Parts: sequence; C-alpha cells; structure tokens
Amino acid sequence: MKSETRTISQLLQHSFEKVPWYGPSVMETLRDISPSVVEKKIGHSHNIIELVLHMTSWRVFVTEHLNGNDAYEVSEEMNFPKPGSWADAVTALKQSQARLLEAIDRFPEDRLDEVVPSRPYKFRVMLHGIVQHDIYHIGQISLLKRMQSA
Repeated sequence: MKSETRTISQLLQHSFEKVPWYGPSVMETLRDISPSVVEKKIGHSHNIIELVLHMTSWRVFVTEHLNGNDAYEVSEEMNFPKPGSWADAVTALKQSQARLLEAIDRFPEDRLDEVVPSRPYKFRVMLHGIVQHDIYHIGQISLLKRMQSA
C-alpha cells in the first residue's frame, strides 16, 4: 500500500475502532447501546439503527467503486434500509469495515485523482469523505444516546 492510501486506511481504522483524537470511535460509541433503544426516534430524526445501516450502505458504495463496479448506486431503499436486528446491523457494519480496508489496500494509488464514474468527485475525495461520513453520523448517534438516557 502506498503512502496516501495507507494514510486513509489508518484514518479509517482509527475512527472506526481505535482511539481517534476527536473522541470515541465508531465501535466504542456502539458498544454499549442497548437493542431496546436503537429504534427509538427523537422528533423527526433517524434512529440509531437507521444511521448504522445508512453508514454501511455508503461504505458498500465506496467499496464497490474501489473494486471497479462503476454502475453500483445506493437506491432510496438502500440509503436508509428497513432495520432488522441490532446484532445484524452491527455485524454488517463490521464486515463493511473489513471489505473497505481490503479494497483500499488493493486500489492503485495512481488512480486517486481519477473521477469516480457517475460522480463529480475523485476517488481521493470519496475516500476521505467516507471517513468524514462515519464521524458525522457517529456524532448523531452519540447525541441520540445521550438524549435517550436523560
């Protein structure tokens, strides 16, 4: 793995399961969430399980595009899919992490400045964006957790 893809991979690993500088990682935030609260909504917000499934859908999108599946899109149904069990949602998120890291490892660094087919941005932007996307939604999940325990 070259330097930029290695850096992106490390950012993804830190934000997902290690100790990122900004606070709790994705998995640390999800670790103590009770299945009894994951479908509770506050106002018109998405609930915790919907946000986790949404994160997974976009991680799959990135993985598919890194693997050359230029036609892959996230449909409306996939963007915020109907929830199943909390355990299944967390397992799918963990699996998406492993697959995404593998795809990044295989992706040629000299393609980072190529435009992602059917998108107005480059692979480099998409890869940094998926890290930011996770952090954004884990912030929402943290707020939902706090509001539900208050």
